Amino acid sequence: MASFGFTYEDQSKILDDALQVVKVQTYQMRRCLESGKLMDGLKHCSTMLAELRTSALTPKNYYELYMSIFDSMRHMTDFLKEAHLTERHHLADLYELVQYAGNIIPRLYLMITVGSVYMAMTDAPVREILKDMLEMARGVQHPIRGLFLRHYLSQMTKDHLPTIKAHDMDQWVQAAGGTAAEQGLNDVDGPSDLDDPQGSLKDAVQFTLTNFIEMNKLWVRLQHQGHSRDREKREMERKELRTLVGSNLIRLSQMDGMDLPMYQAVILPKILEQVVNCRDVLAQEYLMEAIVQVFEDGFHLGTLTPLLTATAQLHPLVSVKTIVISLLDRIAAYAAREAEDENEQHAGAPAQDDSGQLEEPMASDKPSATVRGIPTDVKLFEVFWKEIVQLIQARTDMTMEDVTALCLSLMKLSLNCYPDRFDYIDQVLDFIAARVDQAKLSPDLHAPSTINNLLALMQGPVDAYESVLDLLRLDHYGVLLDLLTFSTRRTVARSILQRLLQQEAHIHTHTDAMGILGYCQVLIKSPKAFHSSGGGAAGPTGGTMSPRFSDKRYGPGSGRIPSTGLLDDEDYAEDQGLLARLIHLFALTDPEGQLELLVSTQRTLLDSGDFIRFTYPPIVTQALQLLRRLAYGHEGPLEESQATTIFKFVHRVIALLNDRVGGPTSETALRLFLLVGQAADEYGYEEMAYEFFVQAFTVYEENISESRAQFQALNQIIGALYTTRTFDEDNYDTLVRKCIMHSNKLLKRPDQCRAMYMSSHLLWRMGPAEGAEEVDATEATAPSTNASVKLHRNGQKVLETLQKATKLADACLDSVTNVELLVEILDQYVYYFESQVGAIQPSFISGLIHLIHTNISSLESFDASSSAHGHAAANASMTISSSSIIPRDGPQTEYVVGYFQRILRHLENRKRLLEQATADTASPTMAAKGGFGGAGDGDNDAHAMNPFAELNSASSTAGALAQQPDTSENAATGTPPAASNLPDYSQIDTQTGF
Repeated sequence: MASFGFTYEDQSKILDDALQVVKVQTYQMRRCLESGKLMDGLKHCSTMLAELRTSALTPKNYYELYMSIFDSMRHMTDFLKEAHLTERHHLADLYELVQYAGNIIPRLYLMITVGSVYMAMTDAPVREILKDMLEMARGVQHPIRGLFLRHYLSQMTKDHLPTIKAHDMDQWVQAAGGTAAEQGLNDVDGPSDLDDPQGSLKDAVQFTLTNFIEMNKLWVRLQHQGHSRDREKREMERKELRTLVGSNLIRLSQMDGMDLPMYQAVILPKILEQVVNCRDVLAQEYLMEAIVQVFEDGFHLGTLTPLLTATAQLHPLVSVKTIVISLLDRIAAYAAREAEDENEQHAGAPAQDDSGQLEEPMASDKPSATVRGIPTDVKLFEVFWKEIVQLIQARTDMTMEDVTALCLSLMKLSLNCYPDRFDYIDQVLDFIAARVDQAKLSPDLHAPSTINNLLALMQGPVDAYESVLDLLRLDHYGVLLDLLTFSTRRTVARSILQRLLQQEAHIHTHTDAMGILGYCQVLIKSPKAFHSSGGGAAGPTGGTMSPRFSDKRYGPGSGRIPSTGLLDDEDYAEDQGLLARLIHLFALTDPEGQLELLVSTQRTLLDSGDFIRFTYPPIVTQALQLLRRLAYGHEGPLEESQATTIFKFVHRVIALLNDRVGGPTSETALRLFLLVGQAADEYGYEEMAYEFFVQAFTVYEENISESRAQFQALNQIIGALYTTRTFDEDNYDTLVRKCIMHSNKLLKRPDQCRAMYMSSHLLWRMGPAEGAEEVDATEATAPSTNASVKLHRNGQKVLETLQKATKLADACLDSVTNVELLVEILDQYVYYFESQVGAIQPSFISGLIHLIHTNISSLESFDASSSAHGHAAANASMTISSSSIIPRDGPQTEYVVGYFQRILRHLENRKRLLEQATADTASPTMAAKGGFGGAGDGDNDAHAMNPFAELNSASSTAGALAQQPDTSENAATGTPPAASNLPDYSQIDTQTGF
């Protein structure tokens, strides 16, 4: 081609010169037409059109010149139309006249211009004009000039093509549907209705098809023009011209009156014949894509077989995948839209007439023979499946990327059109699994695009199914999953679990639960174990896998795509969290089945190694829920054998958790032992409860060594033991003594002190019901049942424990911590005093108040001295105990003093309330007895009984408090005074000078 010999500058100059000529000739033409000089106007128009004879321009520049001339030609068309209507010139004469133009390019453009205007007239022989223009257009065989000439022909005639159906249209279509070649339909001069010169829809179809065929031939021929070194440039230019050819298909798709039989019998066969026969890769790819996109979805549904058959006959270098996927995606999108429309129609209530009968549907309603827009007689999936399999088998060079992409689109089609046909999806998965196994040594299998397609194949059913458990109906889902990379399997497993949790899909059968766990094997096994064992050949329960996961074609490691890398512990821990949440979805109706499922799950999850610390606690809580369900549900009374079985199972789970992991997990094991011990106590199984508490102490003694962890663990033990109600005297005392002993063995004095005074609550427990009688430690208790509530109260031991706590507080050398602990102990004294523990006398509280006041005064004097000498504030450098109940910011001294003052205000308020109550009841006798104190009723007597009065050091304070005898007559029994049920606050001396 001559255009390839010019540089960019040459092209620009040639184009500018041509555009200048067009501009000048357009001006001259308009002047002549406005003056009524048609012949002169035609000469100038012919001169302008002669610029299109050039071969020096590239297609892009030629198109720019063409558009400039096209815009100028509208002036001529307007004049011709007006001249014919005013009878100044007849278009038939002008049509003959312009054929005398000297050059073929101007001649044909003028013929098309006059002919298209003539076709718009009522008396025009449209059929003859169309035939003549098609015949004359054959005279230009230059690829670029011919393409633009025929494009001009298509543009000028598109609005004037006949649309009336001829009376022989049905016979024509039927004949075409039989033996098209024998019936003469390959010729535009085939059977026609010669009685009507205006033509019919048949003429319009034949005209457009013929023009399309000729344009495609010219387009294909363009690749052979010029030198071979310019082949790539020519291919780029051909891509720029493809829309000229495709415009004919758009014209066909937009024709009024075209129906499915005509498309099936006439239009599509002619188009496909031309596409297949041209044997050009670029043309075949573009035209097949254009066919898929421009024609209606309903037409495609009726012509799947010929369309897919033609696709298989394309050039080997054509990307058949793109064409088929485009068709699949379009039909899938169509089915999705139709499904939404059907759902909206079903959502609305059906219309009823006054008699209550349903109204007749409108004639335009869709027939009932369609489901999601797909006719029931169209076996959509079967057609695509057959053609795609044949295509893949025929093209042995097709890559795994293309194979997986085709199957992915087919799966999307099935999920949109046939969501209930699980066999279709399983068929696709089986085929892909076989292909993956065959291509296990192919590098293409490891390409990112192939991996992404495989992942999308696995994700599709997960996202589409209303219940993820429907995956278990796919026999080959697990087979294919077992062949994928570690990262892909992990992503799929995570998606399954996340979808289950999102749907809150409770699992009601053992088989379903094991199936889901089978899909999640990659999450259960640690990454290192996964790779060393070949990726999970073992079944969910540690034995052989179910048939779903053990297809003979895909043994352990055979065909498995290598993993792309390992995960860090943080990512793997996140996966374990999903597995843990999965366990909470187990909801079998049969209690024995639920327990069996938990046992199987525990064995399966044992493969995760140290990460059982995430998954075993949910198993324990689920077992306890099962126990509660048996105890309070409708299954009848809880049998001892059932409870024993569950408790033994839970004990084994927690023991495995502690033994296999240890470390920080020991704290979790301790909490679980306590939780189960409380449950056993709740249901009246004393021996079981005792054993679990003993195990908790064992874990504490053997596995917890860090001081803070010990203190927190001891707090948890004390809190759990406080809630128990079924222990007999010996067992309870043993456990309480253990608590006190371990409290005394803590590393830090503040921790010892706090644990000690918290242990005192185990010696005086409040009953669950208001007004329940206190039961002293010396009293006998009822048998170990739920109805028997053992409170185990012993006021004297409470006092002894508080005294031990006071000695530990006095042993703290840090002044702030010492005062803080004493204030906390004071708070405990007040609590027991208000709980009417007879051993707690007002004199003890008064003495402790005075001791605290003395220590605070010393602390403030020390702070003032430090500030006077320019040292840092003492309370900014005090050592704060790590076991403080609430972490605090700011100076500790202010907090401690404030805490102490709030306790004093509380006592003062209680005093005033007592005085008011005494005055209201007019009972001076009671006030004279001194109430709760028992020994003396004046300040001097109270001071005489104050065990803290002479204590000025930590050692003397602790010793005197420990040796102070209890002279109260109620101290021995620990019972409140009989005179009143209200404690007497008047004996407490709160005057500290604050």
